[in-house]
Amino acid sequence: MRELLDDYLNWSSQLRKALAADVLDPVHLDVGSIGGIAFVGMGGSGVVGDVVAKYLEREVALPVATVKSFTLPKYVDSGWLVVAISYSGNTLETLAAVTEAVRRRAKLCTISSGGRLMELSEKLGVPRVYVERGHLPRAALPSMLAAAVLLLNKLIELKVSTERWVEVLKDPEALEVAEDLASFLVGGLPVFVVTEDIYPLGVRAKNEVNENAKLTCKVEVLPEWGHNDVVGWESTPKDLVKIVVLRNGAGGLADFAAEYLRKLDYSLKVLDVGRGSYFETILYGSWVIGLASVLLAGLRSVDPESTKSIEYYKQFVQSYLKFYA
Repeated sequence: MRELLDDYLNWSSQLRKALAADVLDPVHLDVGSIGGIAFVGMGGSGVVGDVVAKYLEREVALPVATVKSFTLPKYVDSGWLVVAISYSGNTLETLAAVTEAVRRRAKLCTISSGGRLMELSEKLGVPRVYVERGHLPRAALPSMLAAAVLLLNKLIELKVSTERWVEVLKDPEALEVAEDLASFLVGGLPVFVVTEDIYPLGVRAKNEVNENAKLTCKVEVLPEWGHNDVVGWESTPKDLVKIVVLRNGAGGLADFAAEYLRKLDYSLKVLDVGRGSYFETILYGSWVIGLASVLLAGLRSVDPESTKSIEYYKQFVQSYLKFYA
């Protein structure tokens, strides 16, 4: 556990190195000539696509898709830019989708620490960024997020500023906040309530609790929460769950949700993750929640690094893909 905890604690160092990485075989793409951008990836790699896609929805006049499967949507064609992200480079679903992207002659770029994805990328000469090896994929978020932004800054001149990214991962109070969150989550199933503007952080939180703390976890998104999930709390057993409302600054829908749930006497914590810019908020929130999930694993006496169920799934997928090839 200590080794993984230290990996999270050293995120600022990991990020600093990642921001100095090179984009190999870069090309310039006129945004006006691109039909859309699709991010392909699974698990800890796939959430990077969620994060960047949410940002792009507000910044570029292009369709943006995230693909977490073996196949691409039919509309992803030769006019689209496909950003494939696989920390290991051997994620079977991602490799299958990339093969389809190549067959459709889509514009491809990749992020990985090596593996079959980088072998193919080198062969094709497509834009790519190598990320540092030696991390669990979920602990390599800073490297992969930096790589994605470096790629898009280079390929489509996105101009995302990364100047303050490292600083938000140096907050001396972050570990204390994480310890408090981990202690709160003991004894119930975590439920994260998040606003749509930082929705990917809710996905990230769920995934971290799943993999590190070995717990089922739920994430609900406002304002959709107010049209269905809100009713479920009228009679859900109060000792079953621990609710965390992720707030991006004071006021608004997140505070309404917290007030409503408190009135129903649920065990609840509000975590303000707002740190100015979108990416800084996602990085800080992911850092604190990642630390908390490892600490929660310790409190539950489970191994945060082991993911035997994922390995079991991967064995099935290998035979599944052979059958459907």
